[in-house]
Amino acid sequence: MEYFIYIGTLIALYTTLTISLNLLVGFTGLISIAQAGIYGIGAYVTALLALHVTHDLLISFVLASIAGVLVSLVVALPSLRLKNEYFLIATMGFQAIIFSLFMNLEITGGASGLYGVPHPTLFGYTIRTGWEKFLLAAVLAATCYLLALRIANAPFGRLLRAVREDQTAVASFGKSVFRIKLSVFVFSAVFAAAAGTVYVYSLTALDPVAFALDESIFIITLVIVGGTGSLNGSVFAVALLIVLPETFKFLAIPEAIAPQLRQVLYGLLLVFFTRYRRQGLIGEYRDALK
Repeated sequence: MEYFIYIGTLIALYTTLTISLNLLVGFTGLISIAQAGIYGIGAYVTALLALHVTHDLLISFVLASIAGVLVSLVVALPSLRLKNEYFLIATMGFQAIIFSLFMNLEITGGASGLYGVPHPTLFGYTIRTGWEKFLLAAVLAATCYLLALRIANAPFGRLLRAVREDQTAVASFGKSVFRIKLSVFVFSAVFAAAAGTVYVYSLTALDPVAFALDESIFIITLVIVGGTGSLNGSVFAVALLIVLPETFKFLAIPEAIAPQLRQVLYGLLLVFFTRYRRQGLIGEYRDALK
């Protein structure tokens, strides 16, 4: 049972990461490769707070989210002035810098990471069991989904799509394209950092490898497979790409090659969807009809 709870927690966490990134990628047309780095910022801030200051859940959420916003501003302010592939390369560079800091700073534990993170408390109650932590991750995912859905259906959501299609036209109506992009970038960072908080409390340990470039690429893969601009598609893609590789554990596949097979599977799916089904599992138009 603990195994299924763990898988459910992963699905909830990646749902939060994917939906928040889809607002940036699918609705605004900005492909960011820094999502895993901001996710890691939230996790490390939470772990350091829990180990040295407090493991109160609300304080962890607030401070981790603030840290995520500050880092997102450092990433976004110079990067958002770039276009297309230059923006992508800039965010990839920031991702590499953040990961390098995780791996080399003494305060982050270097390559060894951080261990022994205490369980979180909420209004004096200690959240210990895997089931309770799954509920925590599920509530965060549901909150992210509902807020993203509200944004997508609001006038601001139409403004995001307009920026994606024609920035010059948006600017001609007196709208600040830069501020629009910055707003959605910060929204994505808040939920990525919050997901980091739930992640570290779920595992009670941190390994910097969990926030490497591969992780950012995997989250982008989830967005593409689900469908850019499709929130429901993001949910289905997360469930598919988290559960499907886990089936390898029940097959006669050596553990030494199972991780490589997962990477091959992700790559094949990415190639298939970008080449033959660019709308993903659920296209943006079909998602809007629902």
